[in-house]
This record gives sequence, C-alpha cells and structure tokens, in this order.
Amino acid sequence: MIDEAKQDLAADYALGMMDAAAERAFEAELKGDEELRALTMELRESAAAMAHDAPGLAPPPGLRERILAPIRGELAVAAAVAASSAPAKPEAPKETSSFAFLPWAIAAGLAITSAALWTELSASRAEAVFLGKEADRLRKEDILKQMKIATLSAQNDAYAKAGAVVVWDEAKQRGVVKLSNFPPVASGKDYQLWVINSKQGAPISGGVVPVSADGAARVAFTPNQPVKKADKFAISIEKEGGAPTAAGPIVLAGD
Repeated sequence: MIDEAKQDLAADYALGMMDAAAERAFEAELKGDEELRALTMELRESAAAMAHDAPGLAPPPGLRERILAPIRGELAVAAAVAASSAPAKPEAPKETSSFAFLPWAIAAGLAITSAALWTELSASRAEAVFLGKEADRLRKEDILKQMKIATLSAQNDAYAKAGAVVVWDEAKQRGVVKLSNFPPVASGKDYQLWVINSKQGAPISGGVVPVSADGAARVAFTPNQPVKKADKFAISIEKEGGAPTAAGPIVLAGD
C-alpha cells in the first residue's frame, strides 16, 4: 500500500511539477519501489491522455498582442542597432510576410552576442593581465624576503666619494656588487670583495671586482665557499688576481 505522501509525489512527478533536485530524488526512489513505479506510470499515462483529449480553448481577446508587443519592441531596437553599424544597401521591395524582420533580428542578435562575447573576452584578458602582474609582484616580494642589501661605507678619506652596494641572495648563495666613483687601483693590484660571517672566522672571498676607467663596476659573484650567514661585506685592495685571504687594506665595508 502506497501512502498518501508518496501518491502526492507521484502526481507531482507525472504532471512535471517537481524541480530538478526533487525529480532526481524521486527517480532514485522509483528504482527500488515497483509498486510506486507502476502508479507513477499510470498517472503519467493518464495525464498525457487528459492533455490530448482536452478541448482547445480560445485565448482571451488581446492576449496575443500583449505577448507580442514587448518582443516586437526589443526586435525593433536590435534591428536599429544592427542597421546603424551595417553598410547602406539598395532599398529592396517590401516583404509581405510577417517574418520579414527575421534577417534583421538575426543580424542584431549576432551583433549583440558578438558584443557580449567581446566584453567577456576583454574582461577575461584584463583579469589575466591583473593575475599575471599580481603573481609577478608576489614572486618579487618572495625573492626580496630572502635577499640582503648592504650599502658599504668608506673606511678612509681617499674613498669618501666612492659607493658600493651589494645584493646577496643567501638561498642561492650568489650576489651582485655595484661600485661607483672608485679611484683607479695601483698597478699590480685589484679590488677584491669579501663576505664576512663572524662565526666562520676569516672573511670569505667573493672574487676580484674589475673597475672600469670611469670608476664603475657591476659584477655577479659566488663566494669560494658556502656562507652560513652574510653579516657584513668588505672591499679591500689585494694583489692582482686576488688573494686567498684578506691581507690588504679595507677601503669600504658595511652590512
């Protein structure tokens, strides 16, 4: 015996009065209940027969016009939009068919659809550009977090106008040193960069830094041994080609 609640559900299903979620749930229940399935089939067949046998009813006066009026108005606007962007054409004989407006409507529909798609595509591109810039910004922020930037100061008056900046990436164990306004070094000598870690003892060589005639240099360097933590950087004057340990005078230093 099928209870009244299930009978009501079967009637709603047969008449198409359920939403999609309710339909799916009811159909799942039908699979396991043969009696309910038979009742539902009977109700659907009865509903179909009733719809087929029911006499046709004439619509109330004016209903057709009330339904078509707003549609015609929208089509007229769409046609005007299409016409304003279309090249002029020779005047054609007037159509007698009530569907004469269809080509214009189709053209207008395509124009509106194209505009909508272009707007959506433009928005997608703008979003992609924004996300790309945001990703680049976050990547740069992440890189900057692991970098140390040191400005070196002159250790004697002869280098008062000289400048040196070191950018050090501890994770990758490499860096870049940039020098400016450095006086020319004496013959047989070179400027050499040192990375200083107080717990590792002696300064670690970052290599020779060749300076141009205008006193500038920009050199990428990798220390000759791993650096646990770069506390300070220094530049000294060493023998040509560099020295294994710092021996000459320190001209600039800083952290």
